[in-house]
Amino acid sequence: MKKLMMILAILVAFGVSASAQVPSSPVSFYAGGALSIPSGPDSFKETFKNGYHGMAGVGFDLNPMFELVGKLEYHAFQFDFTDDMSEYSGGTNKMWMYGVDVKLSPSLPALPIKPYALAGLGMASISMSEFSGPASLSLSVLNSAIGENQTKMYWNLGVGFNMMSTPVFSLFAQARYVNVATEGESAQFIPITIGAKFF
Repeated sequence: MKKLMMILAILVAFGVSASAQVPSSPVSFYAGGALSIPSGPDSFKETFKNGYHGMAGVGFDLNPMFELVGKLEYHAFQFDFTDDMSEYSGGTNKMWMYGVDVKLSPSLPALPIKPYALAGLGMASISMSEFSGPASLSLSVLNSAIGENQTKMYWNLGVGFNMMSTPVFSLFAQARYVNVATEGESAQFIPITIGAKFF
């Protein structure tokens, strides 16, 4: 155990010293994805399964504590069919999201893990794929209930942390609350993202 702790301490010290030797860039690139969890309203949370997402972004340092991140995201939530509808497929809720986040990274001592908070807004383009399966009244009802594509404003709040890996590359993990102003009640979900930040 002592040897393991010593190796970890050496790796952390090396990562901190290496990052100090490389001048930081005012521009960063992000890529990541993972889980998207519906959280409300009940009509959204109970109709769709946990989904997935991918994202890419470009960050611009405003000062040592604040960063502006422009981003593109894709989220997909599959319809949660009941057991007696297992022969059907489709009905995937798809969201393309375009937005900007402001990230606050507190000034802390040189540590391998750096926490941050973020807030942002943007636009979400929402569509739903058609259902497919054996021709039946149920299939007709499901497809007739699909609404038109819509583009709505969204906002999000979140927290996360960066983990230093190399002087030009770090890993990050974050969780956000996203609220999309869909017709009727707003759609809410929680994306949990794991990815990489390139300097």
